[in-house]
Amino acid sequence: MFLIYSFFLVVQEILSSLFSDISGSIVPYLKNWVLKECDVNKDIEIDGLAQITLPDMQIPLFERALRSYVKPIVDKAFYRVELALAPNLPLEIALEQIRTQVKIDEIILSLEQANKLLDT
Repeated sequence: MFLIYSFFLVVQEILSSLFSDISGSIVPYLKNWVLKECDVNKDIEIDGLAQITLPDMQIPLFERALRSYVKPIVDKAFYRVELALAPNLPLEIALEQIRTQVKIDEIILSLEQANKLLDT
């Protein structure tokens, strides 16, 4: 969690510098940021055959969407499982909720179940 806060602090500093905003009137302080949307994902390395046969899927859920697709990264292929979220909460609260409530392994299990339903 520390790394992501550090990243956002750097973004805030860079934006403030670009806009010459020393008072925080253009770029709000990090504690006032609201996380509108984000994707939580996990990449699973796959072989060449899986790259051809695995389906691209998108399953709409209530306030989120579950997606899966093949993603080439450098010289390897990965099957990306992705959960799109729209927390619309202050950054600190949203990140804490995501950390405690979103379990990527549960997402993968849901995806496997969805794949089985599509096969039948």
